[in-house]
Amino acid sequence: MGSVFANLILDVGDIDRSLAFYHDMLNLPIQRQESYAGHHLAYLHAGQTEILLLQQPKNEQNPTLHRSGGLVMKFYVSELRKVANFLQERRVTVLQDLEMPTHGERTFLVADPDGYAVLLAEPVETLN
Repeated sequence: MGSVFANLILDVGDIDRSLAFYHDMLNLPIQRQESYAGHHLAYLHAGQTEILLLQQPKNEQNPTLHRSGGLVMKFYVSELRKVANFLQERRVTVLQDLEMPTHGERTFLVADPDGYAVLLAEPVETLN
């Protein structure tokens, strides 16, 4: 069997804070949530990809973990300008301001509550 991408697992410090970002602000649907032995898990649906948010018990969390570490998640959104304003009003950390080119993609780069980089993009509509 060849390799198949299963899901993206994000080690998060606080599951509720992460759900407030990914579910409440980015509107990713929650597939299911579960907890066992101090571990809290939330499975989110992002198109064909599943994102697993994993909060480990405090005594198992690595305080030296630098979560941003070069990982960038990209999501396509509709009405990027409105989404950017919505996130800025909620004081989400902006890593790169809204870019509005005349061709290609509009982009807006933010950090999630744990410092992971999230690139929001919208294709620029062109007239032929």
